[in-house]
Amino acid sequence: MGFRFIKIDGLTTDNVADVKAWSKAIDRSSRTMWLTASAWPVPREAGEGLRPWANSVRVDTDVECYCDTLTTWQASVDNRWEDLPKWLDVVEPNYWPDLDSMPISNNTGDGIQDGIQDGINDTERQSVMTFWPMASSPLYAGGDISELDAKATSILTNREVIAIDRAGVIPTQVSDGPLQVWKKRLPGGRLAVAVYNLGDASADITVTWDQLGINGKRKVRDLVRQRDIGKSDNSWTAKAVSPHGSRLITLSQQ
Repeated sequence: MGFRFIKIDGLTTDNVADVKAWSKAIDRSSRTMWLTASAWPVPREAGEGLRPWANSVRVDTDVECYCDTLTTWQASVDNRWEDLPKWLDVVEPNYWPDLDSMPISNNTGDGIQDGIQDGINDTERQSVMTFWPMASSPLYAGGDISELDAKATSILTNREVIAIDRAGVIPTQVSDGPLQVWKKRLPGGRLAVAVYNLGDASADITVTWDQLGINGKRKVRDLVRQRDIGKSDNSWTAKAVSPHGSRLITLSQQ
């Protein structure tokens, strides 16, 4: 079978020609391969030059805290919401923003500090598995997939959430700050909407149709719970979103 994935790490603005050479070599091989341009992150000024040659580009630091757990929310997860918007005018379909691996693997077993091996709790793990798909980032599990706990398995195998990633659309940030709203237009006229509470207290998050640029009655489907949750004419409110929590829905016309 051989290999299908090549990651070139530690890139700077001086390495655009190197990535171009790799890309052309892959083309000559007649094999389908994924070429990702990586660093901690790739300098933004190199991003446009790499666009014709790479399938994805690392837009943020490593998901790593160099501590007793894989990571922590504050060490290297929550900055993704601040850093991805800086790249939205550079990335495009077939040149995807790479948010690095998802720290979702196993929070059970021996040798785990405070019962959390990943370094983030289940609420935060779910937020990772809504933001990465909304970003159209490559989805890499950051741990040993043969040792996933039940919650990690449930989060990582939700086909409705994975479909948001596979839709192949660059998202739009609707609102920033501690209570964020993102949207993503999907094939068939549906709209994916994700809300995030990056603060430290539970909060309601309301999204209006005016904010989303739509109108008319819409059916609301919760993709994490995989069920329809109602209809609305002009807005939707995510009630009591936990600190570092999220909700992911689709809106479809009647």
